[in-house]
Amino acid sequence: MLRSMTGYGQAEIETGRYQIKVEFKALNNKFLELNLRMPKVWQSKDLELRRELNRMVERGSCQVNINVNFKRAEDKVMPVNKDVASYYLRELSEVCKDAGVDPQMLATGLFNMPNLFQTIEDESSEEDMKMLMEAVNKAFVEFEKFRMKEGDMLAEELMRLTHAIQRLLTEVEEMDPERMETIRNRIATEVNQLKEEALDKNRFEQELIYYMEKLDVTEEKKRLKQHCGYFLDTLQTKSAGKKLGFIAQEMGREINTLGAKANHFKIQQRVVEMKDELEKIKEQINNII
Repeated sequence: MLRSMTGYGQAEIETGRYQIKVEFKALNNKFLELNLRMPKVWQSKDLELRRELNRMVERGSCQVNINVNFKRAEDKVMPVNKDVASYYLRELSEVCKDAGVDPQMLATGLFNMPNLFQTIEDESSEEDMKMLMEAVNKAFVEFEKFRMKEGDMLAEELMRLTHAIQRLLTEVEEMDPERMETIRNRIATEVNQLKEEALDKNRFEQELIYYMEKLDVTEEKKRLKQHCGYFLDTLQTKSAGKKLGFIAQEMGREINTLGAKANHFKIQQRVVEMKDELEKIKEQINNII
């Protein structure tokens, strides 16, 4: 169900008048950044099309290119403004007559005169927009297929990394009884070295309980296990990139606390390995919608 922000898709539609080609290209981005390129003659449809594309793409830096190749000659060239051309001809003919210049030379310079060609107005019709959206939707389907294929690979990698953290957590759980026993023995040895009369037994017991609770990692192990399970469940949902990022932050908090409390070299080694796997998870999450 995951989709990558990286994607590519294109499609073409051909009618009797023109050929429309639509191309989607996208890279990862924290927010939606949409860059739309389309023919000037259809610029009036820009806002309408952007609203639809914003809904479709959701997140990422996306470039949408729309190219239209017209088949008819009259659609490919800018029409001559006949009124302007007639004016230039009349005026220049008078100048040539007065100067004794051959009027046939007018044809060469006429096409360089300003405002001779008139801008093509936006003549897109409802039928044009319908054909354009059909091409956009076809290209988007291919674009989505690409993103879903990439998303499947990302999901597999994220599952592998999460399972690695779970395996390391299992190793920590297996080491924890040994860790607690070592701590108890060290405390007992240090207590035996103290003089009996120097101890306030009630205060000492309170301090000892407080110290043991500070070193207890039962809750951290439990919460980290829950977060890992929640992360794996969320991988099956759509548009989960931000949510996965929040869960990864919670996993990081528990791993950091576990490392701070461990006071055991082998467990701290596993914590370092967990952090390494979590960093890889965060890097991959940046590519998910």
